[in-house]
Amino acid sequence: MIKFLFLLHRYLGIALGLVVSLWCLSGFVMMYVQFPDLSREEQLRGLNELDVSACCTVPENFSDIELDRYRVEMMAGRPVLRLSAGFGQYVIDLRNGEYLVDIPERDVHAIAETFAVNQGLAADVEFLDVIDKDQWTVYGGLNPNRPLFHYRAMDPATTEWYVSSVNGEIIQMTTAAERFWNWAGSVVHWIYPTILRQNTGAWIQVIIWLSVLGLFLTVIGVYIGLRQFNYRRNGRRSPYRGAMLWHHYTGLIFGVLTLTWLLSGLLSVNPWGVFEGRSFSAEVQRIRGSALTYRAAGDSLTALETHALPEGTVRLEGSILRGEPYFLAWNRDGSSRRLNTQTLRHSALPESAFIEIASTLRPGEQIMAQGWLQDGDAYYYSHHDEKSFPVYRIQYNDGERVYLDRVTGQLAFAMDNNRQLSRWLFLGLHRGDLAGWMRERPIWDLILLPLLAGVTLGALTGTWIGFKRLLR
Repeated sequence: MIKFLFLLHRYLGIALGLVVSLWCLSGFVMMYVQFPDLSREEQLRGLNELDVSACCTVPENFSDIELDRYRVEMMAGRPVLRLSAGFGQYVIDLRNGEYLVDIPERDVHAIAETFAVNQGLAADVEFLDVIDKDQWTVYGGLNPNRPLFHYRAMDPATTEWYVSSVNGEIIQMTTAAERFWNWAGSVVHWIYPTILRQNTGAWIQVIIWLSVLGLFLTVIGVYIGLRQFNYRRNGRRSPYRGAMLWHHYTGLIFGVLTLTWLLSGLLSVNPWGVFEGRSFSAEVQRIRGSALTYRAAGDSLTALETHALPEGTVRLEGSILRGEPYFLAWNRDGSSRRLNTQTLRHSALPESAFIEIASTLRPGEQIMAQGWLQDGDAYYYSHHDEKSFPVYRIQYNDGERVYLDRVTGQLAFAMDNNRQLSRWLFLGLHRGDLAGWMRERPIWDLILLPLLAGVTLGALTGTWIGFKRLLR
């Protein structure tokens, strides 16, 4: 049996050593460079200031569908109404009430050029091609936007961006540095080549079974390493020399950490639904108080014909809170103000509104604590991705937590028990953010870098030994 375990570890190491080594090496890159993602601030910065002088005509025969949200913004020199419902979006030209099924190519080019000018990119915009997907737009969440128009600016960063031919929105932006480092980082770490990632089911299965085999390999290696670590007549504790000695000791020191990283990496794809959380849709609906419909959205736009928007507004977002509609006016710098839909005047939520929302959010569940959170806690915090503060936090006796946006009162974040378990077993173990002080830079770097270096050395020495064995 022991001989079999030695052979199994050797040949599994030959098969998987390079994969584990690449996971480790790409982890160094991912500590500092994230996968490209167009932020809301970048999207807002690319918009022109709202001009509603020719507003607002909406179609009378449009079905009264229930909406997730709606927005008014400029697109190719005209105000449009964007209705988001489920997985799709409807776009209406507010000058004439026309429903835009597809965006004309000339308008797509105009949208791309406007975005470039507002982002401060080079005036010379190059149209590259029309694509369905590429390495930076491969994930399924972008499917309703395809096909995509792909553009490039000859600015110092060689910025590229993509415009949806379906709704005219900018859906992704990358720079040359992001593309370069992500080929060495996220694409390798997530096993993310387009040919595999475009088939989500196959991609997840590859991640799951590579991780399971990696765990099996590491468990066997830790057992063998402990078994071989004994006093000998020559005074040595290890029977190995050279690369084998390095592999033995790095495995002993960092083997358990390797296991935790492989396990937490496996859990990142929520295998077999182990961390499947609930949707909190009931809480969202209680906060709204009633359904947000197309008819209500159309009626709220009448104020734009008689009242002036706050200066600098590039996007007007509409929703409903406790049965009352409101607007959220966004500026290009990412700041927002809550407005009354009838007067377009600033309408901040009082403290009492948050207390009332908390009292009706989860009927029958006792609130353990509630109040403003000025900085991050164990579940809502900034690390790689920035969170907005302050937020109104509500903690329940069953352990669940709900966080309300300070401007709108809407659900900003929520943690049920399954998500809390995922936070510790995936994020906590994989990113090393188990406590607030560990997330502080450069403390986080000083902890993670040597640990990752040790695990990487163990993987590389094992890979080297395996390939040397093959060459024999």
